[in-house]
Amino acid sequence: MNPSPFTGARWLELALDYRCNLRCLGCRACAGGEEQLAPERALARMKQARTSGVEGVWFGGGEPTLRPELPALLRAARALGFPRRLVQTNGMRLAYAPYRAALLDAGLTALRLNLKSLDPELHDHLSRAPGSHALLEQALDGLTSSSLDLAGDVLLTLPSLPTLADTLEHYARRGLRSFSLWLLSAFDSDDPSVGQAVPSPQALVEPLRQALLRCQALSVHLESLHTPWCLLPPDLAPLFRPAADWRLVVVDPSDRPFLLQRSPFEGGSYLPSCASCRLRPTCPGPRPDYLALHGPGAFQPLP
Repeated sequence: MNPSPFTGARWLELALDYRCNLRCLGCRACAGGEEQLAPERALARMKQARTSGVEGVWFGGGEPTLRPELPALLRAARALGFPRRLVQTNGMRLAYAPYRAALLDAGLTALRLNLKSLDPELHDHLSRAPGSHALLEQALDGLTSSSLDLAGDVLLTLPSLPTLADTLEHYARRGLRSFSLWLLSAFDSDDPSVGQAVPSPQALVEPLRQALLRCQALSVHLESLHTPWCLLPPDLAPLFRPAADWRLVVVDPSDRPFLLQRSPFEGGSYLPSCASCRLRPTCPGPRPDYLALHGPGAFQPLP
């Protein structure tokens, strides 16, 4: 008998499809075709994962709120006994009270909101959708009295770095208690503006330092997902969280399960010098697009 792909996992992420109502800088999800994970297959994967002891189900994409089956899938996740039921979203559809109520009634326990900047103009520019920031803020207006666990996925780009700390403070004061920093990826992109917006190691350090100090002052959690330990000075190295720590299995629209850390967006391009690094067993290594843009010089093995 083949072992379950969910053995040892904490999270199941269902990437229902790659449709989206945004066209964000650097995101290739919308180029992923029209393939969709059928609701019955999503349910079968949830049953398999819960039987294997998985604690949380994470609805992603694309933009999962575009799927009309999302409330029904949340109800099914609750009935299966998942204590954590999360939707990762740009928040725009949650600006509408009836839809917000439908997800809450269906058993939603947590939201991860896609954040670009507290500045409406910059947020909309990076999202390539005028009015997207206003809808996100309206969604937060309607969520202030909820008991949801609110977290933010914050994209690190050269244009957004100068106001990173202010952005985190703004959303912390709006009720978010945790932030994950996602470094803009140029992987598989033929748009030169994407590569130009990926920050270098030198550009990242001081904005990350100010962001960490601000979050510590506000007692909110901050982690960085794509800046390996060797890119960060000692005071910032604890920010880094390898993808493997999530213990997350993704099921993509073709119904293919894979570990999050196996995605090329998470790293995997080890340098020869990485072999002597004391953190090699747990480090995901540099991302191929980052090496192509900024070279290997900043990646130095830790003795």
